[in-house]
Amino acid sequence: MESPTVTPEGTAFPPDLERLGIVPGAKIDIREFDTIGKRHNFHIYLYFEEDLARDSTLSEDLQEYSDVPDLERPFIRLDAFLRFATESDPLFTRRLDELPLVVEVVAYGDLTTQEGKSVPYVKGVMPFLDELTMEDTPTAP
Repeated sequence: MESPTVTPEGTAFPPDLERLGIVPGAKIDIREFDTIGKRHNFHIYLYFEEDLARDSTLSEDLQEYSDVPDLERPFIRLDAFLRFATESDPLFTRRLDELPLVVEVVAYGDLTTQEGKSVPYVKGVMPFLDELTMEDTPTAP
């Protein structure tokens, strides 16, 4: 588990992430985001509350929710979210083909683990259910 030691968080992203399209406001499919994070060695934290994602830092959130189980927090690491969702619903991946989850990139920072290793992270906001793109359905006049 990470220590809540974090360098200042912000919306300035390193050039190597910007080249990948990881910039504030970018909207990225959750599966692609996971792949990019693994390939380029950064953690991704998904937030379920937009205000919390924008108005706090990961350091503050890790400290405030340190006594709350990971799956009950208003944020979670993307890899843990995908693992939980797939274990809970074996058809989850197929559902993502039908209704992709698109995450909005919010902030970037560096996290220092208990071992003293610095790990970059990106915060993203999950869409609210009413924001998910649905197929157009005819409405009665």
